[in-house]
Amino acid sequence: MLFSTGTFWLFFPVVLALLAANRLTLRSVAVQNALLLAASYVFYGWWDWRFLGLIVVSTLIDYVAALGMERSGDSPARKRWLHLSVFANLAILGFFKYFGFFSEELRRGLTAAQIEANWTTLDIILPVGISFYTLQTLSYSIDVYYKRAPAERNLLRYATYVAFFPQLVAGPIERAKSLIPQFAVLAAPTWVSINQGVRLIIAGLFLKVVIADNLAPFVDRIWTAHATLGGGELLLGMLYFSIQIYADFAGYSSIAIGLAAMMGVRLSTNFATPFLASSISALWRGWNITLTLFFRDYVYAELRTTKRGGKRTESRIAFANIATFFVSGLWHGANWTFIVWGTAHGVLLVLERRWRAAVTLGEKAWLKLSGWVYTFGLFVVLSALFRSPDFGTAWTMYARSITEFGLPQGERFGLLFVALAFAMDALWRGQTRLDSGLRLAWLGRAGKEIAETLLFAAALILVLVNAATRQEASAFIYFQF
Repeated sequence: MLFSTGTFWLFFPVVLALLAANRLTLRSVAVQNALLLAASYVFYGWWDWRFLGLIVVSTLIDYVAALGMERSGDSPARKRWLHLSVFANLAILGFFKYFGFFSEELRRGLTAAQIEANWTTLDIILPVGISFYTLQTLSYSIDVYYKRAPAERNLLRYATYVAFFPQLVAGPIERAKSLIPQFAVLAAPTWVSINQGVRLIIAGLFLKVVIADNLAPFVDRIWTAHATLGGGELLLGMLYFSIQIYADFAGYSSIAIGLAAMMGVRLSTNFATPFLASSISALWRGWNITLTLFFRDYVYAELRTTKRGGKRTESRIAFANIATFFVSGLWHGANWTFIVWGTAHGVLLVLERRWRAAVTLGEKAWLKLSGWVYTFGLFVVLSALFRSPDFGTAWTMYARSITEFGLPQGERFGLLFVALAFAMDALWRGQTRLDSGLRLAWLGRAGKEIAETLLFAAALILVLVNAATRQEASAFIYFQF
């Protein structure tokens, strides 16, 4: 069930109505959570009901493991419960996401060594959202182990935290200490949160339906014909894809946060103008923020310090950065292109850190502009790795961009949607918080309200027109991860 389909917009008002009925009559937190959990399972089961069992298993494993850690106190059993949680979750994720990849790589390696390897690899379907809710449940177990969060004793409340449908499939990845307490009370949406929620949903749909979905045909055409196109058009394809994936994913996050706000639940900001950043580190502080924070807190923080708590040397920090982005690349997909893409960003972060430590240039405007050109340019160029199915495709695009460089000869209408994305970020600042809004204070309070209403109305009209002209809604890109 996609956010951009009519089916969802029949489903969601029913959920809102049932929640409102509970607030007005029973006023029961348990009923509220039961409704949310049932709605979440219906939402997820709409794709394939068989995979609901995975969510239930993951939920029960971490629920039991956390209670086991709490009962164990500081005894060795506490760590064993953590190991159970980590192993079980990674085993499930590894089987569905990486079994085929690693078995095929092993077969190729044995064949290269002239060892017969004729086994048949399994064609395993990747369950939607498994990478996101697995990280969310892992963060819960680790936080309970380190006593950053208490173990949740109410199974219904914990299951609702794991499966909450607005952010179940592609985030934001929520920490237990921020989301579980919201399910311990009766959610009470206000007119302010509903109003902001509606605006976030419209903004997200605009990013997805108007910008990302209109850029998709240009990107697909360029990648399909990449071996025959000139360098200018290939670079244009990389630019189009960079904007497409940003609008697609930021759009999803905005809709998710808006849906939750209309139900009285507050989710974390997941994007904050990454394409206006003037450094690689700043870009990653604004891109898929909750995933970046997960890897920072649970991977980088562990790797940067020696086992005996020794000094964090520059070489250790460099290793931690590169290894973390290696893991991030692998998380994105079972393909060497993702691994190289992630590792390359880690190397860039290390080089940037060394550069800033050696040179002090201040905060001059021309430096910020040059930093933006460098940052955005590298992100665009590396996006060819992210989008390409194999190294051969990416290599051909890079090679032809240099050897066959020339002005693009094909359709350039896609630049309109690139401009729209940047205009939206510059005007709206790309915020997905409930207190966000257009930066139109210079119009005065009344003028700002009128201008915002007109702009969001125009955006909604464009969304409806674009949706009506397509036979079917396209899935969000990050669903494949």
